[in-house]
Amino acid sequence: MGVVIFTKDDAKYRKGDFYPMYGEMTVSPTIKDRTYIYHIKAFSEADAIYWAKVVPHRLVVVTDKLPKLTKASEDCVIIDQTIKMGNDKDYSRSIRAALCWTDRDRARVALAPIPLPLVNAFIKVNVNDIGLGRLIAKCRYTLHSNYLMAAIAYGVNPVKDFKWPKKQNKNSYIVPEGVRQTDKHMGVIIENDVLVSNGIRTNDISELPASLPKRKQTVIEWI
Repeated sequence: MGVVIFTKDDAKYRKGDFYPMYGEMTVSPTIKDRTYIYHIKAFSEADAIYWAKVVPHRLVVVTDKLPKLTKASEDCVIIDQTIKMGNDKDYSRSIRAALCWTDRDRARVALAPIPLPLVNAFIKVNVNDIGLGRLIAKCRYTLHSNYLMAAIAYGVNPVKDFKWPKKQNKNSYIVPEGVRQTDKHMGVIIENDVLVSNGIRTNDISELPASLPKRKQTVIEWI
């Protein structure tokens, strides 16, 4: 089973082994690893479901109008951002496919257009695999993004309980240099480490938690 991609612009899909068609299917789209590009005015959800069972890799449907899609096609249809209306980009369908599909070859195709920071946000809440985290860290700044996306696509076990990332509440107080503002343990450190709290008192005392005294505290050091 392959995947059907709806798009307005097929430029980025015209790479490697591809075969374009205009107005009608002139060949049977059954060659493995080949991208079939089909220009047509109208292509229904039923058409997409049918041809997804035929193509072994992907069928790119180039059209100006997106058909009405339901959950019935969720496992086989990807919507390219060029066909979206308005300025807001919606990757929800693609990210769900990339993490949940059991066919990881198809998942890799779904993963390709998604920005990496967004992928990382969903991986954090859906995947609990330290090995994958280390692999991503090794690839991120040393290899081309294609290798990183491949590592994610084939390193993730299909997610059964898909979750959406929640907006994180940032700490309101100033943190020492080199510490993330979102560090969930920073509050404990500030309240228990005099050196850290004294640093905040020096930089901006108004940012000091209300539970701590405003006056600088004595630091006890080993001799």
